[in-house]
Amino acid sequence: MSPVLTIFRKELRSYVMTPYGWVILAFVMALQSVSLSGTLKAFQLAPQKEGILFFILHSPMFWFYFLFIFPLLTMRSLAEEEKTGTLESLLTTPIKTWQVVLGKYFSAYAFYIILWLPMLLYPILADWSNLIVQWIYGYDAGMVLPYRLADWAGAYAILLLVGAWFTAIGIFASSMTGSQIISGIITIGLLVLIFFMGLIPVVWGEFPAAGIFHYMSCSEHLDRFSAGLVDTRPVVFYLTMTVLTLAVTIRIIDHRRWKH
Repeated sequence: MSPVLTIFRKELRSYVMTPYGWVILAFVMALQSVSLSGTLKAFQLAPQKEGILFFILHSPMFWFYFLFIFPLLTMRSLAEEEKTGTLESLLTTPIKTWQVVLGKYFSAYAFYIILWLPMLLYPILADWSNLIVQWIYGYDAGMVLPYRLADWAGAYAILLLVGAWFTAIGIFASSMTGSQIISGIITIGLLVLIFFMGLIPVVWGEFPAAGIFHYMSCSEHLDRFSAGLVDTRPVVFYLTMTVLTLAVTIRIIDHRRWKH
């Protein structure tokens, strides 16, 4: 069996088979429910031009829990092994550094995807709500909770892309320290910095270098993809940054490996 697959299965099992993973899942689902509840209340008070997805993904609550997912997922990945000494033992085996990093990365990313699986049920629930209201009150289906499947597919795609890079950032932060708390602080600090860099043109207005910050703006990418406007440039950007971040992480672990 490939060392990457072995490490992947071991790490994913540590998420699924321990209370830690279930606490993260409960935390995310609870805040997703709050966002959905607030969205439904907005539709109840008055008709809305935008679909239900727009309100879910543009609430302050969404960005609050979204950015905190990644330190929770990754702060134990390498920092805990460094603290307990198991990382040093692992690095003295014939297993290559990139296999260790990729195994831990893919396990954290797989659990991140699991966290968003309930979101796939929202269009089904919206359909049921529309049909029930149509049956009881005679409204046209689709007028109660308007949505388009293309919007949901685009939103899910950009969440997977952003999550790929942000998970890599969490693994990178975990490789820099033996403290889970410091790893989590580094991760959330980097993610908040990246998020606000995308808002610089909004705060300062347009200037010659504003295009760079627009290109990096997670919120703008989310806006476009959740409107069904799929652009290949963010896809290339997030995949490239994911690979580069993992490459830097491998170099950091390699340096530690040769130092020992």
